[in-house]
Amino acid sequence: MTFVCLPQINFLNSVIVDLQRKNEELKVKLKKLALAEFNGNTDGFDEGVSKREKKATPRLFCDICDCFDLHDTEDCPTQAQSPDSVPHTTYHGNPADERPYCDICETFGHATESCNDDQTF
Repeated sequence: MTFVCLPQINFLNSVIVDLQRKNEELKVKLKKLALAEFNGNTDGFDEGVSKREKKATPRLFCDICDCFDLHDTEDCPTQAQSPDSVPHTTYHGNPADERPYCDICETFGHATESCNDDQTF
């Protein structure tokens, strides 16, 4: 059987009292947070979180330009359609109708038989 002397008992009692006080403070804070969350207001409750615990927002990076902080790969201006490229189709006809296609020009609008392209590839 181990005997504990009076100074050790006083120390342990002070630790217990301190932990109980901290526990009560945390319970009050938890109630405030729960009430604020219920009301939809969470402003001002994250000041207790250290900067290390907060996740930093990721930096923008473009895989095409290989640069940081200018734009994201999805927003890269170099992948936008160039003005001299073939525009997207404007055909809004019936999809069941057969459209004439030229295998020589590789375009819709006329059949291969009626192509007047004299160039041979």
